[in-house]
Amino acid sequence: MRQRKAHTSSRPPRSAELVAANLFQPRRHAIARSSVRLVGRLVAATALLNLGLPRPSSAQEYVSETVHNLSVSGPGGIRASSERQVCIFCHAPHNTGGMRPLWNRQMPVSNYRIYRSSTLDARPGQPTGSSKLCLSCHDGTIALGSVLSRADRIQMRTEDFIPAGLTNLGTDLSDDHPVSFFYTSGIANTDRQLVDPHAIPDQTRLDPSGQLQCTSCHDAHHNLYGNFLVLPEQFGELCLACHKMDGWEQGAHQHSSVSVAATNTVDWPFDSVAANACRSCHRSHTAGGHERLLLHEEEEANCLNCHDGRIAASNLRGEIDKPSAHDPRRWLRVHDPAEGALVDAEHVECADCHNPHAVESAQEQSPLTTIGGTLSRVAGFSAEGLPVATARHEYEVCFRCHAETAVQVRRGIARQAQSANLRLKFGPTSPSFHPVVVSSGGTETVSLAPGISRGTTLRCTDCHNNDSGPRAGGSGPDGPHGSVYPFLLERNYTTTDDTVESDFAYAMCYKCHQRSSLLADESFPLHRLHVVEARTPCSACHDPHGIAVASQSVGSDHTHLINFDTTLVRPAGPSRRIQFQDLGRFAGSCTMTCHGKTHIETAYGR
Repeated sequence: MRQRKAHTSSRPPRSAELVAANLFQPRRHAIARSSVRLVGRLVAATALLNLGLPRPSSAQEYVSETVHNLSVSGPGGIRASSERQVCIFCHAPHNTGGMRPLWNRQMPVSNYRIYRSSTLDARPGQPTGSSKLCLSCHDGTIALGSVLSRADRIQMRTEDFIPAGLTNLGTDLSDDHPVSFFYTSGIANTDRQLVDPHAIPDQTRLDPSGQLQCTSCHDAHHNLYGNFLVLPEQFGELCLACHKMDGWEQGAHQHSSVSVAATNTVDWPFDSVAANACRSCHRSHTAGGHERLLLHEEEEANCLNCHDGRIAASNLRGEIDKPSAHDPRRWLRVHDPAEGALVDAEHVECADCHNPHAVESAQEQSPLTTIGGTLSRVAGFSAEGLPVATARHEYEVCFRCHAETAVQVRRGIARQAQSANLRLKFGPTSPSFHPVVVSSGGTETVSLAPGISRGTTLRCTDCHNNDSGPRAGGSGPDGPHGSVYPFLLERNYTTTDDTVESDFAYAMCYKCHQRSSLLADESFPLHRLHVVEARTPCSACHDPHGIAVASQSVGSDHTHLINFDTTLVRPAGPSRRIQFQDLGRFAGSCTMTCHGKTHIETAYGR
């Protein structure tokens, strides 16, 4: 532990925090401790003045000023009928049970259900030490007036037991911050997001055995910061004494001055998102979501408290209400932060794509942007098929669900060469692909819209995005949260047969490919015939992602993203084939039955 400077006076002053720690040391007389505590309070108050720090207007430096004063003079709603002694509810100089510090209450004997989490490296056991002392009131099983030094229970003017509410923790502590575990440097090194115990502030002390207890966060005798906390909760000061979350210092939530006054659905003690900090999503006691102590059990509800248009600028609730959406409300207790980069169990939660501790404000993205700040410090899966702790490219985040453990897309198109693995489809060795992972060096795409140069790469969100977002010319939030169009597309993409060609019908294609060029047959000489006259959709012939090598159909080429929709294109000839053959630049032949017409090696462009 850190060395403290020795004082030269014969009677050294003690900080209020060190004096409180002495309550749990042996061979200290109760009266001597009281004297030192009084000196400690004066020293602490002087230190605040010397530092120029304002004391909270509601600060209660003496236990008699706090709701822990259960005597008849107590300021709280829970008081004794006539008992005038303040300390007797916890301490007595005689006739106690022998527990330090002169503990005057029975010890709870309940077997507690303790906190468990897949992301917890410590191993908390049943409550011990000072935590068990606190629970002799706060688990609600022992009457408040039941003290060892009195034969009869002290009569209370209100309830005999601590009333139901946030302070009555009960015997189920699975929704409370873990206590009674050894907080070691080894745990901090393993977790990587914990402060080394030798570097935590003096106020957040461990007990003499090195365990974290209730007294690490609470001081029962002083209520300087509310809730008997040893440090302020505002701006996450208390939490950050032990927790160092990667990316928090640069994150949008740490810096957001947006007011939270627009909603009162949760217990937010401060005025802004930044001031609430950790309290924006977490509660250390009686949390709704037990693992990770979230305000709500439904993971997405913790995000939608703000991102519903009332606090955050982006109304994501409105987006996930759309017909095609990444809607996290469909799953509960499936996502686990400890899961691998590849998501095995089908689900989507906000935290699959966004790290709430490190997420940065959305910025206008250029075509060269590989990954946006809203995806900061999120796990991914690389184009080489390897998990990455921090995604470097947007597609790596998408590959978590749309690669090896590919989620089946509902109402997907049945293809001649079928594969849902987008990592393989976008692979540079695939027969053809849209340039998401690597650029394409082909020269046959002559229809590119002005401003899109040959060799440009795309992002998944260039196609899959909000239909009213900035890339579609709207003012809604950017990102693939929801769309009115199928397949979560930013613009309309009609895939049904007998569709009248128009700007709207194939707006997604025409975003990058000039309509005038395609209908002028500048590449495929029969584009206009198929799309305008025969009313055949683009999707009948083209697979927009690409064609995975491992899933190529035998005897058919798949250049130019050609991968026929088998509900529209049928086998033909004695061999019952569906086949496309690439015969060179702007040339090929097809064998199939389409629109009732049979083609047997029907060639074009030669």
